[in-house]
Amino acid sequence: MLKLNAIGLDIRHIGDFTIDRPDGSADYLLVIFKTNAKLIINGNEQTAPPDSAIIYGKGKKQLYGTICRNYVNHFLHFDTDNTDDLHGIKFDSLLMPNNISEIEGLLRMISREQMSESENRDSYIDMLIRMTLMKLCEKSCSEPLMLNNIYGGLLTDIRAEMYANAGQFTSVSQLAERVNLSLSHFQGLYKNLFGISCYEDLLSAKIKAAQYYLSSTELYVKEIAALCGYDTDTCFMRRFKERTGMTPKEYRKMLLADKE
Repeated sequence: MLKLNAIGLDIRHIGDFTIDRPDGSADYLLVIFKTNAKLIINGNEQTAPPDSAIIYGKGKKQLYGTICRNYVNHFLHFDTDNTDDLHGIKFDSLLMPNNISEIEGLLRMISREQMSESENRDSYIDMLIRMTLMKLCEKSCSEPLMLNNIYGGLLTDIRAEMYANAGQFTSVSQLAERVNLSLSHFQGLYKNLFGISCYEDLLSAKIKAAQYYLSSTELYVKEIAALCGYDTDTCFMRRFKERTGMTPKEYRKMLLADKE
């Protein structure tokens, strides 16, 4: 089981700041850099950009610090009695996580869980630390995606919101405005990150929402069209049939027949 020793989020240092532990910290250490930092890995000096990370192995030298007298990081000290728990973890190398916002969300959950009085607290923390480490060690981004990494969390969040409530978005332009990007830049980043155009993804989200309402409610088609963000049921029905090969009424009738 992975055990939490200490956690810190958005820890800030002003001025010269350096961590120098020649023999490590007697446990394992994850550091996520939120500002530019310098560090020594295997005797070589490297610059760590914002949202990069390193997982120090137990007993390994830890040497990192500020570059521009303004430094912010997250850290997680953890340990285990069974090294099999750490299979596949990439130690002592600079990591570029694909989705830093998800990882930070897990860290916040760990921070909250350590205060829990649940009898399962240690098991929850073990699972959350495992998820954090696995996400950190997933295959690094391609070079173009690394350049766009600053937007990865924003786009992932807006996509999740889109699928949770597709009806609130009526256009791709509206989505681009939510993350303060030009339409063309937003569309390029979205396609690069998710492998699908935002227009097609938004349409898929709306059709999935419509299928849910048709299968689980008795709402009129016109009401479902409005819930899915369409001004008219005519446009909604046309898009629904293009995607499913059936009208909304035909789709609902098919579902009812399957239940009989």
